[in-house]
Amino acid sequence: MRRRLGLVALAVAGLIVIAFSIPLGVLVAELARDRALAGAERDAQLIAVVATSAEGDPTVIRNVIGTGQLNGNDVTVVLADGTVLGTPLPDGEDLTPVIAGATGRRALDGGQAVYAPAIDADGISVVRVFVDDATLTRGVARAWLLLGILGVAMIAIAAVISSRLARTIVEPVERLSAASQRLGAGDLETRVVPGGPPEIMEVGAEFNRLAEQVSRLLEKERETAADISHRLRTPLAALGLDAERLPPGPEQERLLDDLAELQRAVDFVIREVRRPERPEGGAATDLVALLGERAAFWEALAEEQARETTVRLPQHARPMIPVSRSDLEAALDAVIGNVFSHTAEGVAYAISCEVGDGHAQVVVDDGGVGFADAAVERGKSGGDSTGLGLDIARRTAQATGGSLTIGPSPLGGARVTLVFAGVT
Repeated sequence: MRRRLGLVALAVAGLIVIAFSIPLGVLVAELARDRALAGAERDAQLIAVVATSAEGDPTVIRNVIGTGQLNGNDVTVVLADGTVLGTPLPDGEDLTPVIAGATGRRALDGGQAVYAPAIDADGISVVRVFVDDATLTRGVARAWLLLGILGVAMIAIAAVISSRLARTIVEPVERLSAASQRLGAGDLETRVVPGGPPEIMEVGAEFNRLAEQVSRLLEKERETAADISHRLRTPLAALGLDAERLPPGPEQERLLDDLAELQRAVDFVIREVRRPERPEGGAATDLVALLGERAAFWEALAEEQARETTVRLPQHARPMIPVSRSDLEAALDAVIGNVFSHTAEGVAYAISCEVGDGHAQVVVDDGGVGFADAAVERGKSGGDSTGLGLDIARRTAQATGGSLTIGPSPLGGARVTLVFAGVT
């Protein structure tokens, strides 16, 4: 933008310089020509007066014109009797109009001639002053050179001024752009010092107000989510007491384990929503190990619902996914839990994992009725749910450079495929 503004200013300055320099250069040339010819006419009139006063005396005229040079111009006087004094007259030059009393100028090869008649007792003499081209253009080249230097200096000054003006416009915009990028990257403390033209200052002030509003909204959202999660602790505690009153046995143990898992999930939500920033790097999780743990966790519920479960995991591979354990666990639970939420009891499902060069793939198949592509849109669900589960898994996969896709399953229902990139 700064470069474009500078180019526009230079173009305008260049057009202005050209618009003034060309007519001024032509005017300078015309003034030099007119000055030289006016001087020649003055000399011709002066010599004509002398010739008239001397009544054509050659001696007097020679004393005035000397060898035929006056003020750098060739001077010729043709007396009434045909005597030529001064510079010889070119062959074939017609002096009849001047003898008839006319004065004026005539363009000749190499310059212009100025004529003036002198009337005495013997008749009409003719005074001729020749001005060559060098005299007609004397000082013009220097004047043009000065005009050119002046034009270049004006363009240079315009370039400096336009650069500074462009800087006052562009630099505040660049600061706004950099601040917007930092805000978009999650730095909610980003603010700008408004500067530049009034319009850009107003944009900077609005940016600061927007950043403040975003910070307040996010803080309010965090506190609200934390409060809601905290309220769950009371009914969870009550459920724990009820579970402990059950007769000892597998059902009580399973119920207590489920409540403990739910308690950990609530605690995790409270910690996450109160954390202003999430770590950008450094986290890595063993996909196969965590997938085995989550498959075992859901297998207890699958046995209760009479679901046939198939789990195929690599035996020796240990792919490390560039995602925190909590995020990866939430993504896997969202995909596996989707089977229990949207298929009937007794429907089989399968979990498999494949590891390739720099990527890993988790596939969850079920024998239900499948679902539409809209199921991966945040906030939309084909069943009685929040519509956030598969979106959480999708965003976790995309954070590594991977993807989530859904399609038909060989078991007759839906297939959800999670692909993670950046695997080590």
